[in-house]
Amino acid sequence: MTQTSVVIAPLAIPATLDAADPAAADFIAAGRLLNDHMLELWGNSDFHDTPETQLAGCRPTPVRRRVLLAARDGDEILGLATLGLPLADNTHSAYVNVVVAPHARRTGLGSRLYAAAEQAAAAGGRTTLLGETEHPAQPEQHTGAIAPKSGTGTIPADAAAAFAAAAGFTLEQVERISLLNLVDASVGREALDDAAAAAGSDYELVFWRGPCPDQLVDSYAVLRQKMSTDAPMAGLDLEEEHWDAARIREDERKARDMDAEVLVSAVRHRPTGHLAGHTLLMVFNANPAVAFQDDTLVLREHRGHRLGMLLKTANLIRLGRELPQAARIWTWNAAENDYMLAINDQLGFEPVGYSGEWQKLRPAR
Repeated sequence: MTQTSVVIAPLAIPATLDAADPAAADFIAAGRLLNDHMLELWGNSDFHDTPETQLAGCRPTPVRRRVLLAARDGDEILGLATLGLPLADNTHSAYVNVVVAPHARRTGLGSRLYAAAEQAAAAGGRTTLLGETEHPAQPEQHTGAIAPKSGTGTIPADAAAAFAAAAGFTLEQVERISLLNLVDASVGREALDDAAAAAGSDYELVFWRGPCPDQLVDSYAVLRQKMSTDAPMAGLDLEEEHWDAARIREDERKARDMDAEVLVSAVRHRPTGHLAGHTLLMVFNANPAVAFQDDTLVLREHRGHRLGMLLKTANLIRLGRELPQAARIWTWNAAENDYMLAINDQLGFEPVGYSGEWQKLRPAR
């Protein structure tokens, strides 16, 4: 392989994975590269996605589309840059990820892929570029640490961090990556009853698996919108998202297409009938031993009643009952989110790594 033999060009998102579709084989190969990268990074297949799930995740929706750029030498795909482009809000931004096969690293290929991705983002008028690096907890392998501008937490000064910095990104925030082995979970009926007693009679739990009930969907949309502003964001240049019933239904359709089970526990404020908080767990049916903790939010005006503990405890109990194959849960929390980290610690989550949230601001044309 030589630099001049490697060509970077858009990778088509196929209509289907049928062998008759000329774009299917390349898409499957690119997905395999992503899966291999996560296996190399974490040493397990917890983040393995099937081609069907990857295709569903890449298809455009009213709120986001993806651009794929592949580096290839002949028929071999050596690297991939992905761009996530918001369409409904934050249309000034783009999410960038670059992956290079191990045998093609240290050749400048990653920098070429990133340059192509930045050029594509600029062509779409995107002035804020966002990226994430993940760092398993292996401090003995690194001699330095990098602190974000927010001042909370650190990530190791490893190759991924060096790549982001060399591309002109600034580390804005650190998130703690935590893992809960459910056999070790400090959760049960007693913990749920204690949290419910602290919440008081003004609050009641409601649950759904899959689509949100019609009578709650507008209230649920308020929670999802507030999640975009109330979670700690450090200095990330992101504005409030707009959520309504249509966006909720689109999000649910996407989860179905990706063959994911979604369990939501919510708390309803009895005096108003509105939802005061929610938490969400997702399990992909192709990998049923692994669950991912997504949003957890309690509206500011309802905090101080242990609703966060109530929500998460209730959903963990439901997970064990409804999806008993689930053996562990991954979650990400801002390092400065002391309240949520304390709840996770009580439930038995253990830190297993950190992610860096990076940002690059480009001048507007």
